Amino acid sequence: MKYFQISRTAEPKIVGVTTGASQVELKLDNKIQQNIDFLNFKNHFSDYNQDFWQTQFKIKNLHPPIFKGILRKKAKVTDIMQYGQMFGFLNYIYSQKYIDVIKPFQIGEYSLFDFVIEDIPEKYYLMFINTIIFEDIFFNKSIIYSGNKVLNNVKYYDVNSFEEYKSLKQNIPLTRFEKIAISKEHFGKDIIEIQASGQPFYSERLIDFLLDCNISGLQIHYNGSTSIEFV
Repeated sequence: MKYFQISRTAEPKIVGVTTGASQVELKLDNKIQQNIDFLNFKNHFSDYNQDFWQTQFKIKNLHPPIFKGILRKKAKVTDIMQYGQMFGFLNYIYSQKYIDVIKPFQIGEYSLFDFVIEDIPEKYYLMFINTIIFEDIFFNKSIIYSGNKVLNNVKYYDVNSFEEYKSLKQNIPLTRFEKIAISKEHFGKDIIEIQASGQPFYSERLIDFLLDCNISGLQIHYNGSTSIEFV
């Protein structure tokens, strides 16, 4: 089974906005910002939450109020949209149609949070899918490099553990994964989120079905996508 990384397209003809900015503006009034459930949600999905990856199990117990937003001027409605102000680790909002399409597939544990867009009848959601963390990567089977292949200055690194990886990143911050090795127990899932990858991996069969269903706003990284190996 092949996997490719997925993101929201920034193509102006599709999303409407010409600067690559978000299509939807999140509106937070004083009442919601003082709500304890909102504050718990905001604090958990904060870039300052150093325990975030180790406490993913807490996410399903978060119950924030319904989030509300407005469509930005000239923005077009798509099934996957970028919004701002953005919560950490929740990059996009997804339409009900999108969610209905992926639900029958093997996507593991996930959490949805309601998001309503003013004057848009379809419901949207913030979605978090439980993520494979750095500590669960097989570094001795992965491929890590720095440089640019176009510029012919690529350098590969021999990394055998998470501790060695952290040390490498301190000295060479711009290293990237060409291949990420993870447990074979994840093989067959249709969405795989990995902390190290930035963007999720979707199976080819799910991608094909999303395209068949005319899901809009999807950017499929067929070329240049990080690869994954199951060991």
